[in-house]
Amino acid sequence: MTVELRHLKKLSTIRSGKNIKFLTPAVYSGGYCPMRIACNIVENTEGLSYLLVGMPECATHSRGMNSSPDGLQGELRWLYTLDENEVIFGCREGVIDALRQMNDEGAKAIMIIATCVTDLIGEDLDGIIEELQPQINARLSFVTLGQFKNFGTPIGTWKTAEALGTLMMPKERIDNKANALFIEPWRYNNDPVNFPLVISAMEDRGVDIRRLSRGATLEDYFDAPDASMNLVLSSYTQPLAQKMQERFDLPYAPLHNAFSVSQVDEVYADIAKAFQIDFSNCFDKWRDKALELEERAHKDLPGLKYAFLTGVDMPVALARYLSAFQMEPLLMHIQDFHNEDIGYAKEMKTLGYDPPACRIMHRDKDLEIIKAMKPDISFGSIPRDFEGLRVAEEMGDYFGMTGYERTVSLLTRIFNVLETGKTGERMDVYGSVPF
Repeated sequence: MTVELRHLKKLSTIRSGKNIKFLTPAVYSGGYCPMRIACNIVENTEGLSYLLVGMPECATHSRGMNSSPDGLQGELRWLYTLDENEVIFGCREGVIDALRQMNDEGAKAIMIIATCVTDLIGEDLDGIIEELQPQINARLSFVTLGQFKNFGTPIGTWKTAEALGTLMMPKERIDNKANALFIEPWRYNNDPVNFPLVISAMEDRGVDIRRLSRGATLEDYFDAPDASMNLVLSSYTQPLAQKMQERFDLPYAPLHNAFSVSQVDEVYADIAKAFQIDFSNCFDKWRDKALELEERAHKDLPGLKYAFLTGVDMPVALARYLSAFQMEPLLMHIQDFHNEDIGYAKEMKTLGYDPPACRIMHRDKDLEIIKAMKPDISFGSIPRDFEGLRVAEEMGDYFGMTGYERTVSLLTRIFNVLETGKTGERMDVYGSVPF
């Protein structure tokens, strides 16, 4: 290990994002506040209100992004700012009063979004909800997003998704119903939502799919426990699926982390069995191409070294997949570490791979270090004027795409970079088919 990397922890020793260090020292003001993404998710869920609890600067930041105290359908976007006494002694009574007022104003459900100071003083939001919920009609949930221990936007996404699960109540199960869980952390007003081909295939075979993504309403979430299965399309909704499994015994299909053909086969078989449908010949073209590319990968990729830069979706799950081709990870940028990543890291170590994990923040300096490591290929985001690295860019653009089509897109992209030094055209099921 080079001198520059001695301070980093190995991937197998990481248990949470708190264990991941910066690659190089840098003056850093902190990641993008996760409070903002929680507000975005609630604001894009028709019928759901929120009470943001924090300091005046939190309220200013929230209003700077959304100036309206009301949603399009009358949802409430209320801000509760702590005074000097509440910073010391807590804000329990004030928050309870605010929640009562929101209930009286007609809020159907309220997400309490707690920021840094409430996290620091340990305000008991569980206790507040336990006391107040029996007294009001509005359903209550909360998420704590102190920026000092929640690094950046992604963690705000999965914590808010998980909190949505606590708003739900038991429903009578519908045999031919499934939920597609996909909450986009960064793209609420930009790219279209990508759904894998298996979703349309299930619908063609009579399965009713409820899309819990952009455009889903509070009623959609209230009704979600009536499904027979959850389809997990991103790591950010895995905690929601787990919460629903714990509360309602609702099984889920982990499509998000199935990269290999064999893994996709297994998940699709479970889905077909659960809904008594037949996927025969449905994905043959994509599956055959994925098998062809995996066969080539087993021949051409062993021994190649790589690094993960910023902007890679599910980096630990992806690294586990690349380990099957005996590719060697030199360094991994990991912005957000999920509980399921612990298992992936363990599998990688069993195969002989245990790279240092880091966060790339000082990009000019950090990329020079990675360049000196001489990886055969890197994955992620890079400044356009930076030279000396072959990079598979836009590794976030398959977010929401799963199944054989993602495998094809990923491996095709890797071979394009190795052959030409360039990523090539963006590949997804909405673009040109690469065969």
